Amino acid sequence: MKHIQDRLAYAYHDGEWWRLNLWNPALDGRIPQREHEPSGRHVANFAHLTTDWLREAVKWWLSVQLLTEQYVWSSVKSRMDTMKRFQSYIDQAGCAGPQLVSSPEQLRIWVRGFVDHLNSHSTLSGANKGGRLAKNSRRSTLVTVEAFYRWMYDNRAEAGSVLGDPRWGRLDSAYSVLFRLEDKPRATNQMPEDMALEDEVISQIAAGSGLLAAPKDEGGLDDRQAFHALMLLIRTGRRMNEVLMMDFDPLLPLATTGLQEGEDGAGFVARLKYQQTKITGGGPPTIPVDLEIVDIIRVQQEWAREFVTSQGAPEGTEPPYLFVQTRQNRLGLRPYASATLHHRLGNLTKMLAITDSVGRPVAVSKTHTFRHTRATDLINAGVPIHVVMRYLGHLSPTMTMHYAKTLSTTAEREFLRYKKITVDGRTVGIEPSDLFDVLHLDQRADRVLPNGWCMLPPRQVCAKGNACLTCDKFVTDASHREELQHQLTQTEALIASRQTQFTARHGEPMGEDNIWLAGRLTETRALTKVLVALDQIGVHDDGQLRAVRGAGTTDRPDPTDIEREESAS
Repeated sequence: MKHIQDRLAYAYHDGEWWRLNLWNPALDGRIPQREHEPSGRHVANFAHLTTDWLREAVKWWLSVQLLTEQYVWSSVKSRMDTMKRFQSYIDQAGCAGPQLVSSPEQLRIWVRGFVDHLNSHSTLSGANKGGRLAKNSRRSTLVTVEAFYRWMYDNRAEAGSVLGDPRWGRLDSAYSVLFRLEDKPRATNQMPEDMALEDEVISQIAAGSGLLAAPKDEGGLDDRQAFHALMLLIRTGRRMNEVLMMDFDPLLPLATTGLQEGEDGAGFVARLKYQQTKITGGGPPTIPVDLEIVDIIRVQQEWAREFVTSQGAPEGTEPPYLFVQTRQNRLGLRPYASATLHHRLGNLTKMLAITDSVGRPVAVSKTHTFRHTRATDLINAGVPIHVVMRYLGHLSPTMTMHYAKTLSTTAEREFLRYKKITVDGRTVGIEPSDLFDVLHLDQRADRVLPNGWCMLPPRQVCAKGNACLTCDKFVTDASHREELQHQLTQTEALIASRQTQFTARHGEPMGEDNIWLAGRLTETRALTKVLVALDQIGVHDDGQLRAVRGAGTTDRPDPTDIEREESAS
């Protein structure tokens, strides 16, 4: 009856979809969703926000963010959790409407009280239940509340008519930056020591994974889909939703042709297309796979065909997803639920009782450890960082290095392999092991520069000297923009100063054929290209951090020349 009531509520509601207190995409097709939205978090219940002006404003804000694709449906729940904490403080401290306080002088005191409230807030669920809210949770709460108020301030004129509450029009610029820097805890992205699994642990998980498919009368869990999914998680390092939401036939021809068994790329026979459900703009969501992975997919395809046929579908019917939900899914249109797989792997964890080399229990249900492990294995095998970025679908080297842990023994072995020889062929005078200690290569696997990174493969030696800006291996992102701009300003000032001195001495300025001036002009042109590339990415990708590679190379057109040509036309 409740299900019927919900259907009738949506069918008879003739207003805007976002004005309902209960958002359910399964019943309301007007709610924006991606083509392959991860399962779970199907309903957003705004009745938890009991303050009328806050509830209606949050619904409007989130609806616009969904419509403009600033947020995705799966992120609405986290924003709701944040605003519920804000509602909790309003219930405790009271407020004077959208402006929170009756006079501007009281705003900082009220805001500081909210920060103190968060610092003493206890978690209501999870492993840390009853404990203090984690730093990242407190920071994300403050960031989200501030983003909400900044957006309401920017749209305060429209808010009065849309929400029917003219009080929003009284917001001033103080509400666009509610919290000071010291109010927000520093984000902690330290990877736990047990996130990258040891080889022996992976072997034990793989050996015991057959219990997932074994019949229940033999002590198993009788779920072949969970067994196949775990095999793909271990071997590919994909996220859980990327595996469970794959198309029924996710295999594509290998991009590189002509490779024979035993050559570079040996064993890779196809590309695997996965559903990128988290990051946009990270390149085509495909990775090369070997015959073993292809065999797993073929077996799962056969199982899925048999399942939908057993539910009454015509012989040979193929469901849209490779992994299908087995309950209330007669047509096979819904994918296997991540919550179900998590539950299965939790049971497998108890059955196997695996521990690592220091005695820590290993949770098979923490599937992200397989992703960290895969990234770590690739880095420690000497795969160039930009290739690992592409494989994991990341947007920057920093994101990739957060996933991968370079073993100190691996870093030392790889460095000492090149040992001894300098760029001009002379033997290094310092002992290789001493040089290793000086460079601290165990801390980073890539080549860190003051204004970016060098993506030259480890076994190659750079012969360009300090000409990084014009090299196609030079990578940078917006976090280095200030340093690049400073470098450009200093170089231009140096050119002007030298031109003044040269003119005073020789009676005429240096020509562009002057070897010193030509070098400096090459630097300024390269810096300009890099800065323009960063600015263009900032505009087209909504300001999100993106890595730019080789923007200053000399064979690329000068952005300033392009701008002059466009303005002339």
